[in-house]
This record gives sequence, C-alpha cells and structure tokens, in this order.
Amino acid sequence: MVSTRVERHRHPPTLPRFHRAHRWSVQPHVFLHELLEEHGDIVCWRGFIDLYLVNHPEFIRQVLSQDYEHFSKRTFSNRLLALGMGAGLITNDGPHWASQRRLLQPLFGNRNVNRFDEAINALTGELMREWDARAGQEAVWVDRDMSRLALRIVGVALFGSDFERYTDDVAEIMEETNVGPQELRALLLLFAGWLPVPGNLRWKRANRRLDAIAHEIIEARRREGAGCDDVVGRLLGAGDDMDERQLRDEVVTLMLAGHETSAIAIAWTLYLLATRRDIDARLAEELDRQLGGAPAKASDLSQVPYLKQVVQESLRIYPPAWGYARRSEHEHEFGDFVLPAESEVAIVAYALHRHREFWPDPERFDPDRFRPDRSQGRHSYCYLPFGAGPRTCIGASMAMLEIQLVLAQVLQRFKVHPVSDYPIETIAKVTLKPRYGIPLILSRR
Repeated sequence: MVSTRVERHRHPPTLPRFHRAHRWSVQPHVFLHELLEEHGDIVCWRGFIDLYLVNHPEFIRQVLSQDYEHFSKRTFSNRLLALGMGAGLITNDGPHWASQRRLLQPLFGNRNVNRFDEAINALTGELMREWDARAGQEAVWVDRDMSRLALRIVGVALFGSDFERYTDDVAEIMEETNVGPQELRALLLLFAGWLPVPGNLRWKRANRRLDAIAHEIIEARRREGAGCDDVVGRLLGAGDDMDERQLRDEVVTLMLAGHETSAIAIAWTLYLLATRRDIDARLAEELDRQLGGAPAKASDLSQVPYLKQVVQESLRIYPPAWGYARRSEHEHEFGDFVLPAESEVAIVAYALHRHREFWPDPERFDPDRFRPDRSQGRHSYCYLPFGAGPRTCIGASMAMLEIQLVLAQVLQRFKVHPVSDYPIETIAKVTLKPRYGIPLILSRR
C-alpha cells in the first residue's frame, strides 16, 4: 500500500556501487539470485541506476497486484524493449494499455485458443517427419528448430498466414534485437538515433526489416477484407484507436513474444528430459497409455497430468521471462523496509523459483513438486513463469497449449539424448536462452 515513512521502517540493505559488476554483466540472473540468497528478500544493488530486488511472494503480490497502479513500466529495461516493440501490449502502460488489453483479451481465452490444436499438431508433424530422417544420425539443434516451428504456429494461430518465408529473417532479427539490460550494447542502443557504432547500425537494419515484415502482414490482411476475427482483423477494426504505427507495434510484439518464449520453453524441457531418463520414461509411458501414438488434442491434456507437471517444473528451473522490472511512483513499504519514490523494483523469476522457503532442493528437476497434494498451500506468488496480476502474460494459455502439444508428439516418437561434453549454459537476454544452443541426439522409441 502507498504510505508515508514510519519510524520503525528502514532502508533495505544497500551494496556498494557496481558491486561485483563483472558478474552482473556475464550472468545477471545468477548474480541477482546470489545477492538475494546472501542478503535476504529485499536488497538494493547499485549500478548506473539503483535497482531494488524483491523476492518474497508477499512483496511481489504488492507490486504486481495489490498496488500495481502505483508501479509503472517506466524502467530502463522497458525502454530498451520499446526501442524495437514500440508501444505494444508488453511495453505500453496506463489507460492506453488497458484498452489494448481489453481489445485483444477475447482472442486469448481458452475456448478460442484450444481450436488451434489441429494447426499446432499439423505443423509439429511436419517437423517430426524431418527429424525422423535424422534420428540416430547427427544431433538436432532443438532451440533453432523449435524457434522455427513456434514462429510458424504464431503465423497460423494469430495472423492467419504461413510464416515460412519469414523464419530465417526473424531468426536473424532476434539475434540483433534480443539485448539484455546488463549489456553495454543496451546503453548504446538508447542513442541509436545518432550514435553510429556498428552494433547500433546492425540493430537499425534489423529493425527496418522487422517493420517491413509487420507491414507486409498488415497489408495482406487488409487485402483479405473483413470477416476474420484474427489478431490483425481485430486491430484493423479498432478504428481511430489504432493508427498505422500502433498496428505495427502490436503485430511486432505478438510476433516476437508469441514465439520466443514457447520455443525456449520446449527446448529447455527436452534438454531436462534428456538428462533424466527416469522422468522421460515415466512421461512416455503416460503418453503412450493415454494417446496411443496419436497427437494430443486440447481436450486430451487433462488425461496426461504428468506432462503438465513436467512443463511446469521446466518453467520453474528455466523461466523464459527470467525477470522484469517496475518503477515505484510513490514511497512504498515492504515489510520492515521502505523504498523511496521513483525506485526501480526488480522481480527475478529465476531467483524466486529457487527460493528455498518454497522450493526445497531447488536445482533438482522434480515434476512431482506440481502434484496437487504437494502444491496445496504453496504461496500463489512464488511461481510466476507468466507474471501475475492484471499484466499476466496474455498468451499464457496459448503457450501452455503449444508447449504440451508439441512435446506430446516429440516424446511419443523419440527419445532425446544429450551430446557428450557439450556445454549447456544459460544466458540472460530479454529471455533466458541457451548460450551455445541445445544440440540433442534423437533415437526412435
């Protein structure tokens, strides 16, 4: 709640400026997790700005739900995202954001999302036929293949078109535009308009190509005319509330965010299963018993509960949205601490999902954590793969459907095996990616 300072309140623990800055620049998600373990559930790390880390579910509930109107998105990381996404649904704020959300929300309800199961399964089946020809031979790069698949799914599900012709371009664009807030490039990009360093020039070229793709999608939809209630159709029907720039921003946001997080989640899940043969065998047995080799439909997913548990646990260990920030517009109390007005408040999902009070042995891959009997009583804000509160990810249901349907096909057809001695390491960009990719070896079941 918004409050004035009370005598018993004190400032959170504050570290020296640029404390262990090299660690921040290399692996910020791991570094921030270490700080929270060392100093407790609230600590101030000072770099170029003062960043207040909050890691208790009650504090996080305050930021994302109870007092969310007093925590804006006027943060450094959001400014960085907005350079490419513009004022889309992720980066916008205030009353305009609320109207955007109301406009698009019906398209992401469960009933509407579930009808895409056939398209997801058909596109996944095409990739499975490609993989079938490579099983037992060279490794497949599951992160790259899943990115291509997820982009095609977004094209069909959200925009009503095949994105095959855009997949290579978007992969290159993502390489240039997926910049983490800890990188020196992030600071330089804030001056991309007039600072002609090589990274800024590459970013501007990538962004121009992104603009062109978005406008091609919009123009193709315009030529089709009215009568289709897809994302672009709904945006075009918004009239004066949706000018050409806003149209571009919404299409870019949904295109990039709609495929990146799902693709990474599938790739990390396959990697985890490759390292735990016991969990893989148990899941394969459930899928075979309930599905008998057929692709899962949306209505089948309730019959394979262990599949959902595996996905939930993978999202706990490797949350694609590894952290997010808000700006406290007023002085706020968090327990015995008070944060000054205009503070940047960071919620690090990677650290929250390893909070030992709520997740014993947090590095262990254990899908049974999400059995109903073990989940009962767990704080609802200690697990946030899709955020929480009014700004919960609008595509959460779509992502969970896609991840489970793709895995159901892959795991009924193949066992996945790690490549011996290949380094698997996380890197925190906008999303939590594999630094060197994820190659896996396939064998037929």
